[in-house]
Amino acid sequence: SPWVGERLLPLGAVVGEMGVSKDIPKYPCIYPNPSFTEVTKNFRTDDYKIIAMATLASMPYGYIAGTSRLPQMRVPSMVMAGIIGLHGGFFIAYQQSGGRLMGRLANDNEVKELMTSK
Repeated sequence: SPWVGERLLPLGAVVGEMGVSKDIPKYPCIYPNPSFTEVTKNFRTDDYKIIAMATLASMPYGYIAGTSRLPQMRVPSMVMAGIIGLHGGFFIAYQQSGGRLMGRLANDNEVKELMTSK
């Protein structure tokens, strides 16, 4: 049945399967559907820099937001903003790493390292 819940699925969609793309990748595909472990193991130094920068950039914002009304909320607000920045940076790094493994982004280093080891 094309109906799942109250929404109509496109023709040919498989229920229970996620991340299925019908586009042809621009670069060599290393893993068409990489697992969480494969994506996180593929993080580059630049990906870790993104995580660190997003975390550090969000902390002053949280501190300033916490001082506006309740000065005792400065540090808790800064910590929460840092946690949110950490998650945001991780999501960006994860998306870039997964994109390289699936051939959506430039992946010369991954092709050299991972394709030769297969």
